[in-house]
Amino acid sequence: MKLKLKNVFLAYFLVSISGLLYALVQLGQPCDCLPSLRAAAEQLRQKDLRISELQADLHRPPPAPAQPPEPEALPTIYVVTPTYARLVQKAELVRLSQTLSLVPRLHWLLVEDAEGPTPLVSGLLAASGLLFTHLAALTPKAQRLREGEPGWVRPRGVEQRNRALDWLRSGGGAVGGQKDPPPPGSRGVVYFADDDNTYSRELFEEVLVWHTRTEKPKMKQEEQLQRQGRGSDPAVEV
Repeated sequence: MKLKLKNVFLAYFLVSISGLLYALVQLGQPCDCLPSLRAAAEQLRQKDLRISELQADLHRPPPAPAQPPEPEALPTIYVVTPTYARLVQKAELVRLSQTLSLVPRLHWLLVEDAEGPTPLVSGLLAASGLLFTHLAALTPKAQRLREGEPGWVRPRGVEQRNRALDWLRSGGGAVGGQKDPPPPGSRGVVYFADDDNTYSRELFEEVLVWHTRTEKPKMKQEEQLQRQGRGSDPAVEV
């Protein structure tokens, strides 16, 4: 019995020694997992590099915003607007004036189709805060649209636009606002802006405008009251 146990112990010892020797031999052999370990190490290195770059960006001061050119360096924009008396005139001129007030170096040439300035337009210009010139040029009766004629039959606003161009070229004759025309050689841009259009502020940096239309109010009740001598106060806008 003792002999058999001794033999078993010896066999176990030999097997253990053989396993240990095999393991020691394998430690000196090349490992197939080495490329995978190298790839993983490279990924970790790239991530560490990206983290370092992001941390550097966080500590870097933001770039200074692009500064717009100084207003004095810009040419003056001369906006020419013909206008005529109608029920929606003030609403449309207010809309246009508030867009123009956002634009630097702008000079508004507002030309009424009338013999002279009207209190409504004069008051609106005075309250606009804009640099303006108030002109007037009456459209001859032969060139006026007759009742029922479509708008394309006769030219509209021609007398008023020409009056503004005459002021720009030779000057003088303004009925209100800035009276002196630009001196010869001045830098400027002329733009014709109708009072019934809607203009984007971006227009003055790049050609954006919508041709809108304000519906003519239905004033049958007002006309009836006028026939009875009880119409609205005509001085309500003064």
